[in-house]
Amino acid sequence: MKGCFLGRIPRSVCERLRGRFSDRIRWGIRFFLAVLLLAGSIDTALGPAEAANADSSHAAAEEFGASDLGGLVRQWLFAFQRHHAGAKICLLPARLLTSPAVIGEGCDDTVYVGYRLNRRAIDGFVRRYGYKPTPMRVALDTVAVFVHPENPIHGMTLAQVGSAFSRSPMCRGGRHAATWGSLGLAGEWWSRPVQVFALDSADDVYDYFREQVLCGGELSELVQVRPDSAAVVRAVSGSLNAIGYARGGVRGDSAKTVPLAVEANMPFAEPTARNAVNGTYPLTRLLHLYINKRPNEPLTGSLAQFVRFVLSVEGQEIVRRCGYIPLTQDVVKREQSRLVTDRP
Repeated sequence: MKGCFLGRIPRSVCERLRGRFSDRIRWGIRFFLAVLLLAGSIDTALGPAEAANADSSHAAAEEFGASDLGGLVRQWLFAFQRHHAGAKICLLPARLLTSPAVIGEGCDDTVYVGYRLNRRAIDGFVRRYGYKPTPMRVALDTVAVFVHPENPIHGMTLAQVGSAFSRSPMCRGGRHAATWGSLGLAGEWWSRPVQVFALDSADDVYDYFREQVLCGGELSELVQVRPDSAAVVRAVSGSLNAIGYARGGVRGDSAKTVPLAVEANMPFAEPTARNAVNGTYPLTRLLHLYINKRPNEPLTGSLAQFVRFVLSVEGQEIVRRCGYIPLTQDVVKREQSRLVTDRP
């Protein structure tokens, strides 16, 4: 632009061009600085360990699909890697133990997360290593039945729950409950149809519910499936006639939980932490880590560090924050003494 006055370009045009050129330079500098600041803010938000391990942690959580365990796994990995940046721990769903090709692949140590292994998974592990995987208790969890906040029902037996969700015949007796009158409600609720929501079969809660409530039977063809617990609760909150089951840790004012009892002559219990710990809530289960531990040998290295972390105050606080129920201190001490030595 310096030599523009030597040609036939008028001074006024030249000045405008120079101003635009300068504006573009200033805009480019500002954009470059903004990108640098944004990159710095991302690293600050995640923290050094989290930023460095975000991809691997996200990949591990993705293995859990729509399962609520993905959030817990991601939080555990972020926090653990903040203290042990060099450790390479992979967390995978326990159901993958039925696929021998993925056992221990790509990690120094692989830990499987789940509730209860089936015979096929245990046999696959034994064929590869010559001994069974070691289960470690890490949390409690409840499966709750949700209804619309305006629903007046005060409690249900497992047989009643089954009659709403199951195909006929009912494993616990009774007929399919097509209306709320069949479940004990009167007045304007007597003829209201029961609208049922359930979790997709990809979620581990699906298998647990079928086993504990439906005696291994199938859900009714009228059940509407949702991908995760939060989606089930949202669906229930949007329909006055709805009922659904989901993880008890998914709470809110949008739907209410129904107290449950195993039999009609037993007291109803809410899915609270207290009732889960004392065993009065019927749909309570233990969450486990399944680890590769040789018989009669303590854990060492990164695997021992991860076990200590999960059982630590910080690890159990993550359990609580993710909607699960932390272990009691006596259970924590038993698991620690059973699996690791006192030395770090």
